[in-house]
Amino acid sequence: MALVQKLSMIMTIICLIGLTGLLSVAKSEPNTNVNLLWCNENGYAEEDPYANSVAYILADLMNVTPSRQDYDYSTVSPYATAVSYGHATCNTALSNNDCANCLVAGKASVSSSCLNSVGGRVEMVDCAMRYESYPF
Repeated sequence: MALVQKLSMIMTIICLIGLTGLLSVAKSEPNTNVNLLWCNENGYAEEDPYANSVAYILADLMNVTPSRQDYDYSTVSPYATAVSYGHATCNTALSNNDCANCLVAGKASVSSSCLNSVGGRVEMVDCAMRYESYPF
C-alpha cells in the first residue's frame, strides 16, 4: 500500500509540474524588423538649433510613449525658434518594457539613417516613430 501511495504522489507531482509549465507566460521580445524607413530630403547643420529639437523629440517619444494608454503619443519640442513635431506608437499587445525596447531600436535606426534630416520615420513590426519640422 505504501508503494501505491508513493507512486500516486509522484504522479501528482509530475502532473502539477506539467500544468505549471503550461500556465507560465511566454516571454518574447518586440519585433524590430524595419518595414519602412524614410528620411526628409531637407537637412540642417549640426550646429543648427533644430538639432536640439530633434534630440528632444526622439528622447521624449522614446521615454513617454511606453507609459501612455494604447502606446500612442504625440509631442512638440519646447524650442520656439526651431520647432519639431513627433509621434510614436507601439503594438498594444506589448508590455511597457517591450514597447520601450522597440522604441530604443526605432530611435537608433532613425537617428543613424536620417542624420541631420529635418524629418524621419521608421516603422517596425511592433512600433513606429516619426519626427518632422511641420505638424502632421
